[in-house]
Amino acid sequence: MGLPTLDLSQQEAWRAAYSQKRPGWRPAGEVFNALLEPRLHPTARALDAGCGRFGVLGRFRDQVGLAVGVDGDFPALRENALLPLRVLARLEALPFPEGAFDLILCTWVVEHLPEPRAAFRELARALRPGGSLLILTPNARHPLVALGRCLPARLRPLLVGRLYRRSPRDIFPTFYRANTPRALRRMLQEAGLICEAWEAVEDPTYLAFHPWLFALAVLWERWTAWRPLQDWRIHLVSAWTKPAGRRQGAAYSSKTTTLSS
Repeated sequence: MGLPTLDLSQQEAWRAAYSQKRPGWRPAGEVFNALLEPRLHPTARALDAGCGRFGVLGRFRDQVGLAVGVDGDFPALRENALLPLRVLARLEALPFPEGAFDLILCTWVVEHLPEPRAAFRELARALRPGGSLLILTPNARHPLVALGRCLPARLRPLLVGRLYRRSPRDIFPTFYRANTPRALRRMLQEAGLICEAWEAVEDPTYLAFHPWLFALAVLWERWTAWRPLQDWRIHLVSAWTKPAGRRQGAAYSSKTTTLSS
């Protein structure tokens, strides 16, 4: 008997079913978009940090004045057809001047950062005073994420690809060095940012390979509805602001590759 699988369409169907049983629940992507949309305006300069092949900003590029994507993966960046302006660079060494952006998005990226403190300093430096950094990332406290981290590094991408039907080109090394609520808050505050919004979001659909597994995941989410346990939910969504007058002294590199379509 082969391993069970769960593709994105199946997962979305389970999310729809769960939302009917849990009125008012929104998946992490919708929570993130609710933070994002009020910050979109025609003069905004926005950066999708770690945009990869798809990213989020590309869907909203017509609602901002400038939409830029940055990523360290050249093949993924080259295939991104949503953003006309893409820059090849590591988040730990952004090639942008201080205060270049009003808005920075960082979705499904923090878990892949080998040096999150350096990346957060750079993101804060590239953000103008009063600007916003929005983050969506998995929570390393959640049992499913913790279990995945216990697997041998060579086995993880094979298992993820098989279970969730992901292409090898869409599976990247994970480090989870800033992926607990405490670590994420601390590192972003150290970078000089102020937390404006924070939500740990439940989502039992990652175990929807079988109804019994899904039911077990739902029980976990009900348990974590108790406020002291909410920071054990699977996704962390937050909004951070750079205070007025905050300046970063880090230099930026002029060595970069820009891709334009």
